[in-house]
Amino acid sequence: MSTANQRLSNAFVFKAGALSILGAVLANLIARFGLGLVLPLTPDFQPFSYGAISFFTIMFTVIGVVVLWVVNRLFANPLKIYNVIGIGAFFISLMPNLAGAANPAAMPMGGNASDYLLLIIFHVVAAIAFLGVLNGLSRAELARS
Repeated sequence: MSTANQRLSNAFVFKAGALSILGAVLANLIARFGLGLVLPLTPDFQPFSYGAISFFTIMFTVIGVVVLWVVNRLFANPLKIYNVIGIGAFFISLMPNLAGAANPAAMPMGGNASDYLLLIIFHVVAAIAFLGVLNGLSRAELARS
């Protein structure tokens, strides 16, 4: 069944969004644990803390769910449009990390160029987990309706 011209219910958007947020946070925490085992992470670089990773993953994925809710209300093919927006937002989210890698001294959090490049891993992991869960659940829901 085609997902064109099909919208999701508001309740489903928030349910799937919550599960997607949880998936992204868990994936990032697992990634942080794994990176900590194989790489010497800068211990005083606050963005590497589990709390900071959880906070920023939750904050930006909640924004993602709100954007999905808006797109779902406005467009006949919400998942296609949402994924384009999500991919664009992913690339925009890398800008502060690339700026930090280019000039770490200008960043308020300290760290070195490698620290900022390593943060990109968390963006990739969160995007894959969040969009993967959200799309999988949404497509399954649309197929049922």
